[in-house]
Amino acid sequence: MDFHGRVKSLETVNGGVMTKFLKTAIIPILILFIRPAGLNFNQSMVLATLTLTIILWTTGIVNKMYASIFMLAMFVMFGQTPITVIFDFPASETFVMIVFSYIFSQGISNSGLAQRLLEPYLYKHGSNYRKLLIIMLILQFAMIFVIPQPFSRIIILSIIMREYFNGINLPEKSKNSLMFWMHGSSVFINMALIKGDLILNNALLNIAGIQMSELTWMKYMAVPSLIFYFTAAAGFIFIFKDDLKMYNDCEKEANLEMDELSGKDKVNLSIIALVVIIWATEGIHGLSGTIVVIAGSLAMFLNRLLKADDLKCVDIKLLVFLTAAFSIGKVMTYSGTSDLLFSSFTKIFPSEFNTVYIMITIMASMALHMILGSNITTLSVVLPGLLLISSGTADPFILMFITYIAVCAHFVLPFHQVIVLIGNGNMLFPSSTIIKYAPMLTALVIVSIFLVYRTWWIMMGAL
Repeated sequence: MDFHGRVKSLETVNGGVMTKFLKTAIIPILILFIRPAGLNFNQSMVLATLTLTIILWTTGIVNKMYASIFMLAMFVMFGQTPITVIFDFPASETFVMIVFSYIFSQGISNSGLAQRLLEPYLYKHGSNYRKLLIIMLILQFAMIFVIPQPFSRIIILSIIMREYFNGINLPEKSKNSLMFWMHGSSVFINMALIKGDLILNNALLNIAGIQMSELTWMKYMAVPSLIFYFTAAAGFIFIFKDDLKMYNDCEKEANLEMDELSGKDKVNLSIIALVVIIWATEGIHGLSGTIVVIAGSLAMFLNRLLKADDLKCVDIKLLVFLTAAFSIGKVMTYSGTSDLLFSSFTKIFPSEFNTVYIMITIMASMALHMILGSNITTLSVVLPGLLLISSGTADPFILMFITYIAVCAHFVLPFHQVIVLIGNGNMLFPSSTIIKYAPMLTALVIVSIFLVYRTWWIMMGAL
């Protein structure tokens, strides 16, 4: 292609991007002119900025980090909110925990211990698909305490499972189904503990403006989430039974012996084990999990398991996005925008917290999630409004968890759940596998909220 051809091609690309951007700006511009619900200028700017940013986040026309920076800047100028409130996330312990979770998880990945220790166990005990699914559950739960960063955790688990499946020559169709379950079911088990997904679950609490200990979260979520997990597993077996039978037919000899650990490996394993034990028993000794992970990361640097170059593992773009997402509810509240917008929606909800109220909450949360995609984006938009509407009617803990389950446990396409997206993006299973399971999952989420979670909350006296 000659110079003029390249220039023309570049102009075409830039023109296409500009056209898309102008289309996304139509609704925000209308908001500024119309000023719905009696919003003043500053409130209209807040709503227009939020609308434009959500469109940019969802469509990907502009890098998510740049869109987040734009929103934060506009909130500072027009949000009528103290800067310390807008940027309270970077100054929080949760922020520090997430940063060092990335670093600590990178150290575990560098050690290679997870793969070396677990693959022989799979060959020895995974004789049929039922045993394999149980092993997956054990690994998913145990690795929560070993690898705090949820994305690193699922990547390492998927590498272990992929090598094992390749080693037994598992047919592609069966491999796709099982790898999908590894990713999808990780989402379900992560709901049982705050530390199950440090990023998402802490985001939920931050957006809701609720402080909650690990033990309190477990009181509400641990038992019903395990029941949900097993019910979802039964649905998975029912839908993919033919694929799972292929696994049973594979030759699975215990042909992989565990390598003998070197002295350095033993030191690394000791560091990891010590951090896991102290972190898992936080409720007993009271030592903050953040301090434990920081100490573990520093020990890895001293042992040269981590190097300065490994600091690149910290996802700066995600941290900027989280800062922006967490600021939405606070700015909407401080500016008075939420009060004016959501007061008109109160008529849709019953006067008491009943079955209809819960169903409206579920449907609204699911519908927005299908459009927006990102869990955190959806929660940051829908949850503050629902909490405002339900003030004095519904227990904020219960409403928060209903919204959380409806959004985070439900996915139809890869972009609806980042953990599933990681597996799909790494070509471990196609989108068609997710879609095949989606109708079952949709029904299961709705039914479980009423029959499993709600029943459990009634039994514990929360409802």
